[in-house]
Amino acid sequence: MRRTVLLLAVLLPFTLLAVPANSYEPTGGASYNVPEPWGTDAENTSVIRRVEEAFRHVRPTPKDPRPVILVTGYLFDRKKSADALIAACRRGVSVRVIVDRDVASRPFRKLVTYLNADNVRDRDNNGIADNDPKAGRCNRPLSQEHGGLRTKGDASELPVMTSRQVTRSLAEDYGADVTWGRDRSYILKCSGSCRGGAEANMHSKIYAMSNSGTARFVVMTSSSNLNAGGANLGWNDLVVMKNRPKTFDFMVKIHRLMTRQKRAGRQLVELVDGPYTTRIFPMIGVGKDRDPLMVDLRKVRCSSAFGPTQLYIQQFWWNGHRGNYIWDKIRSLALNGCKVHIIFGAVDSGLLSRMKAARASGLIELWDSRWDSSDLDGCVNTRTHMKNVAIKGTYGKNRKYAGVWTGTANWATGSLTKGDENTLNVRSLKLYKQYVARWKVVKNHSNLNWTHDQPDPWIPCNED
Repeated sequence: MRRTVLLLAVLLPFTLLAVPANSYEPTGGASYNVPEPWGTDAENTSVIRRVEEAFRHVRPTPKDPRPVILVTGYLFDRKKSADALIAACRRGVSVRVIVDRDVASRPFRKLVTYLNADNVRDRDNNGIADNDPKAGRCNRPLSQEHGGLRTKGDASELPVMTSRQVTRSLAEDYGADVTWGRDRSYILKCSGSCRGGAEANMHSKIYAMSNSGTARFVVMTSSSNLNAGGANLGWNDLVVMKNRPKTFDFMVKIHRLMTRQKRAGRQLVELVDGPYTTRIFPMIGVGKDRDPLMVDLRKVRCSSAFGPTQLYIQQFWWNGHRGNYIWDKIRSLALNGCKVHIIFGAVDSGLLSRMKAARASGLIELWDSRWDSSDLDGCVNTRTHMKNVAIKGTYGKNRKYAGVWTGTANWATGSLTKGDENTLNVRSLKLYKQYVARWKVVKNHSNLNWTHDQPDPWIPCNED
């Protein structure tokens, strides 16, 4: 017995040393946060930290010597997210970030400093120094042959690049490979929506990595931005797909089209990859007949192998012409025997009256997630920010369908036709059960009636 113990004592350190240094792998499937005032800090940030942890494990490998991180977002103000992306750049990862034009936070400025400082070139060879890069790869000092220039002051406090230099860096050649600067990294602010109208927004939320730990071709889609509001002000979701080269390559192509600000057309941009259907918007001119969500809803039948088809809906912002025709279809499904359960984050007053009437008649279940957690001033501090449907029943010819339709698009006029959005349909009973469980959690923190006037959903105390 003593010899066995001694042998274990000798072998155990070597066993521990044999564990691979990069044994991390991102967890697949769905995850969620719990916002204020209910969650702890760890619960508030659970979605965002999962994304950041995946960023931290992207690195060059023999199979992936030139790894890539792709990011799109509407808001960005989280320092830890910026630091994780900067560290990835310094490990040799090509970090490519697209955000909405109105982002101006200090963490964003720091990220610009590190990713864009080497992107400007004196292409006309006129010797004007402020057209040259002021730093090397990932904000490292330039070599002596370039004057050894370095940003003055604290790089976390002010951007390296002038407005003119930013403009020039965004005008670089977009050839077959987008490789702005020697670090192959960049940040871009589109002029309005990247592929839509000038008055619209970059509202897509994609986090894609060519590797992360032991996983390859990781694609994450979420309702959450990398910002404080995504953690504290709203209920958010995240879906992680792993080892999906087809979906990753699709995201690379879409990201390049966004980078080039290649305007969208009238056709649906869609990829079906096993149980995952990814759709990219805008889709110019789409109306009620061709609206992909309406196409999906028309395939729903209310009698199924499971009994009545169940629809559990969480929708942040529901309004306008599009919101009303979606509601008309959902109401008709309820009239035909489907069991409809709804939680909303904001609904225009006319549509809300129609929904309340349907609830009063027993046709649907309806909950209001808006929560004024501070001083009952009518300003919404917390609400659901998810945009999803969990469905179990008959879909098309499948009488045993179960799945989740989620993404970034609100059920609002213009959400599919103007701004950059992404949606994801997943055929999965496991995911359906997870989203129904989360629906019930959010319901337990919601109200049957909101006692204050309907606030503007875009006021500063709210998420997007």
